[in-house]
Amino acid sequence: MNTTFTSAPERNEFLMKIARRRVKFQKHAIVYLIVCSVISLLCLVSGGRVPVDLWWAWGIGLGFHGIGAYGLLLDEQKATEEYRKLIRQEREN
Repeated sequence: MNTTFTSAPERNEFLMKIARRRVKFQKHAIVYLIVCSVISLLCLVSGGRVPVDLWWAWGIGLGFHGIGAYGLLLDEQKATEEYRKLIRQEREN
């Protein structure tokens, strides 16, 4: 990450925002595994089939959430510019 900030608190705030986004993704992944596993187990026990559609549909959403949380789709340079713009706007108000 090639990010330049004018002060340490700005950098800490930015990093905290990234950390929160990643923790939300991790919670989402845990809920995904637990819920899909329980539903699949209930389906198997009752003689039904495993709801593969549920795993795929929710899994695709989880994948996009992960990409957003860990920045694969996020252009760091663009994010840094937007961050600086928001800081300037905050100072002007």
